[in-house]
Amino acid sequence: MSVDEVLGLFREKRKETKVSNINKVIAAMLRRAKIRFSYKTWMIFDFANTLFMVFTYFLLSFIILPEDIAKAGYGYSYFDFALVGIAISHFITASLRSLALTIRLEQFYGTLESVLSTPTDFVILFMGDLFYYFLYSLIFLIIILPTGILLGSKVVINVWTILTMLTLITLLVIANLPIGIISAAMVLKFKQGDPIGWALTWINQFFGGTFFPITILPEFLRIISLGLPLTYSLDAVRYSLIWGATLMNGRIMYDAMVLVIYAIISYPIALKIFRWVYNEARREGKLGIY
Repeated sequence: MSVDEVLGLFREKRKETKVSNINKVIAAMLRRAKIRFSYKTWMIFDFANTLFMVFTYFLLSFIILPEDIAKAGYGYSYFDFALVGIAISHFITASLRSLALTIRLEQFYGTLESVLSTPTDFVILFMGDLFYYFLYSLIFLIIILPTGILLGSKVVINVWTILTMLTLITLLVIANLPIGIISAAMVLKFKQGDPIGWALTWINQFFGGTFFPITILPEFLRIISLGLPLTYSLDAVRYSLIWGATLMNGRIMYDAMVLVIYAIISYPIALKIFRWVYNEARREGKLGIY
């Protein structure tokens, strides 16, 4: 067999493996969707709760001082400000807690050990769950923004702001995912509860500027905000939707670069921690114990 034939077989093998991995990711995504959509009542209340938040902050917009919003560079409408935070709040939860929730559910169902013990890398399997939560959050986004516009929001929606928003949300998920990976490792290690995921979700919601500008925080607390990737993502998305700016805008470009740097630095650390905990649990035969 010639060298060219050997290289040809190698390329074909790599192509088959790539296609196989994509199919596995899609299968994992559909599996999670079927499980979640079987709980219809829960889903109805989940959507209703989010819409209730939109109406709540619509009412709050009549009492929040416009000056606080203007100082942060987001115009004068608190409702526009809060609407963006509500619209992408599900993406925050998806990136921080989806992997930990997946592991916890698999432990509860007694299927985690069989799933993680397969030849398929756990990263491939978890990617399917992550895509499901991403698409689920996208549905919320599609519902919430038009609802806000019907209530009088003046956010700028066009092709360019939509593309900018989706790019920034993707960067938000990528930048926050290392925290979610560490949270998932803690579930494997300590079994009960998800203290890191719960705490960081709360910290992000409070200090990341989801419901109020970080400029109203005291300076010593604002340092926490500046260390969170959510702060930069929300700033960029808000600036885009409120002023109609795109990725070419200097402020948005800066926020996007911070998110990329955050991901580059944190991913190796998060994956090393997870693989160490995962390998230890597999050696001790404790993957499925909860």
